[in-house]
Amino acid sequence: MNDLLTTLFWENPYLPEKVAAFCATVPEYVRAEREYQQMADRVAQVLGKELYDAFEEKLSYFMAKEVNAYYLFGLGLRQEILDSMRSAI
Repeated sequence: MNDLLTTLFWENPYLPEKVAAFCATVPEYVRAEREYQQMADRVAQVLGKELYDAFEEKLSYFMAKEVNAYYLFGLGLRQEILDSMRSAI
């Protein structure tokens, strides 16, 4: 069961391109991405590329884990299922 759920939620090879295509159609997303990139470039200039890249890597990893948790809760999965999938989250 865990293998099936992992495949459905994390190992879908088409998910990134589908999400990117959808996001490209949302004006607020496109604007937010552009504004983020402009700010990221400014911060990288101040901190230096190496430190900024290390920070962004850790922030992205943390945010991805948090988004995964919200996604699973949003699906209405029972707590027992979430607990059994904890290692994949």
